[in-house]
Amino acid sequence: MIKQIKGFVQHYAWGGYHFLPSILSIDNNERKPFAELWFGDHSGGTSPLIRNHQKEENLRQFIDLNPTSLLGEKTYIKDGGRLPFLLKILDVHKMLSIQAHPSKEAAVKGFNDENNRQIPLNAPHRVFKDQNPKPEMMVALSPFWLLHGFLPAEKAAEQLDMVPSLKEFSSIFKTEGIKNGYQKWMELPQNDIDKILAPLRKSLLDKPDTSLQKTSPDFWAKKAFHDFSREDGHLDRGIFSIYVMNIVHLQPGEAIFQDSGLLHAYLEGSNIELMVNSDNVFRGGLTDKYMDIPLLLDHLDFNPTLPNILKPAVINENEKKFIIPSTDFELKEYELQKGDELIIESSEGPSIILCLHGSICLKTEDTLPITSGEAFFIAHNTKIHLEQKGEESAVLFKAGIPTF
Repeated sequence: MIKQIKGFVQHYAWGGYHFLPSILSIDNNERKPFAELWFGDHSGGTSPLIRNHQKEENLRQFIDLNPTSLLGEKTYIKDGGRLPFLLKILDVHKMLSIQAHPSKEAAVKGFNDENNRQIPLNAPHRVFKDQNPKPEMMVALSPFWLLHGFLPAEKAAEQLDMVPSLKEFSSIFKTEGIKNGYQKWMELPQNDIDKILAPLRKSLLDKPDTSLQKTSPDFWAKKAFHDFSREDGHLDRGIFSIYVMNIVHLQPGEAIFQDSGLLHAYLEGSNIELMVNSDNVFRGGLTDKYMDIPLLLDHLDFNPTLPNILKPAVINENEKKFIIPSTDFELKEYELQKGDELIIESSEGPSIILCLHGSICLKTEDTLPITSGEAFFIAHNTKIHLEQKGEESAVLFKAGIPTF
């Protein structure tokens, strides 16, 4: 069984104005921020169906008609009748919050604990919205910048030592390590945070933009001071993290994987993102949303991170695969030239094939082609035969379940 679906647009304030509208071939004369395009059955935005011959209007309703058959028995049992993953296109115009995600064990424990304390699922201070971990991977569609894990303590100390108001934390990172240094900062009262960051804010905002490079934490700290000015006048404690985390620059086509416990934040650019279907987030700054600092500290991986920038493995002239250390999902990329056909054998579990550029259709069914920003939902154990349409080559991404 195959269904044509659209992406669900999320107009978060940090989104850009041009990239996603261009993919969707729509005007954005109102200059609304287009932040994310979701492909899946997430409760916060499920994909609409393109052709609707029955009463169901979106992918969630369609799957609910026969979840065991459409998802496969193993996926149905494991994920409770939901798609196990969520595929997205993001356009990051303003920096996202610094965050981390729980492991499966931590998610189950935290979810049950908050249920027992009768915290409503929609409460602003609720952290565990489900029982899933939230590992995620991304593929850059443009030059992309992100924060990704902690620097080695010595390197973090060097960077802090170059900022007069943060010098005292340099010695803490040198002598007591990453965990103690980061914890002492995050547990400071807000008034102390303001006093320490105020001189840094002044010095950075006084500098011309041309004097700062994106490889420097000063560049992103200045951007954060500008983008995250709070109405109450307080300064965001997450700005400190920019000086003790890896600043990673990905070129288009490069990927990176972010596992449970890894502190990270998207800074700028557009990407494809694939993640476990979850809303569990521990926030550590650059946000006005609720932050549970003790919970964040309990679940962080404080080991220094050496960023592993991934390039896809070439399977054949049409297919590439991103090799990641996860059994939760997999991502493949296809490129079809004019008139090319592609047969994708049936696999266990559901999958989604997203058309990023160009146009494709099913070879064996009377189905309208899908174009950029549209997708096919492919049910469990379904073989598909695709054909490129039009003059432009087609670029596709396929999210699915790994087979071993």
